[in-house]
Amino acid sequence: MNSTTLLTHLMDTLSDGVFFKDRKGRFFRINGVLASWFGLGHPDEARGKSDADFYPKEFARALRESEAVILDRGIPVVDQEEKVVGRDGKARWISTTKVPVRDPKGKISGILGISRDIRGLKSAEEKTRDSEAIYRSLIEALPQAIFRKDRDGRYVYVNQRLCELVGLTPGDFLGKTDFDTNPKDLAAKYRRDDKLVMTHEKIFEAVEPFKTKDRLIKIRVFKTPVYDARGRVVGVQGIFSRLSESIHAE
Repeated sequence: MNSTTLLTHLMDTLSDGVFFKDRKGRFFRINGVLASWFGLGHPDEARGKSDADFYPKEFARALRESEAVILDRGIPVVDQEEKVVGRDGKARWISTTKVPVRDPKGKISGILGISRDIRGLKSAEEKTRDSEAIYRSLIEALPQAIFRKDRDGRYVYVNQRLCELVGLTPGDFLGKTDFDTNPKDLAAKYRRDDKLVMTHEKIFEAVEPFKTKDRLIKIRVFKTPVYDARGRVVGVQGIFSRLSESIHAE
């Protein structure tokens, strides 16, 4: 089996769109997948045509300009995500890798590209963002103070209620530890409790002091481990509510 036959078999087998272009941006070979994206009946119908024949004018021009870097410098483009809108108005998210094609003398003679349809991935990302937005809306609506920290005790999330209690902004918290935002003795206690939660993977509940922006109050706090997708403990999260206006009030 010769190399041409092998290449044809590979292009016809892949579920990704594959194309070859000359230095002028004209297709001289594409596979059936890309032909279907272009609305063609056969891959040979794309021969001699360019992106301008299949995409809106401005998008085709942008593709041509980006490919000039590959042709002039030999620098490949790897996993570039693009929202492609065809002349029929239909949109498709694709991830494309383009590399230079060289002739026997090593001179760049064109471009080889492979494009993968990632609409499913983008849809999943959008659903994740929607879920995150709903989650944050719920968290921000609760009257309790809520926080999340990584394994090193750095804050990665705080809700507005917590910020209001201590008179800080989320930016004052994120990336900081309790030693940056609390009295030293309280910070040391909070850190010990966090380590206990992460080590033993158990819920922690306590009534303890908490320093607000203007007084020391008592709170009831619950802390639980935070797990990643593999079930590994990656931090701790907590929720607490005020028990009294100040410790001295009791």
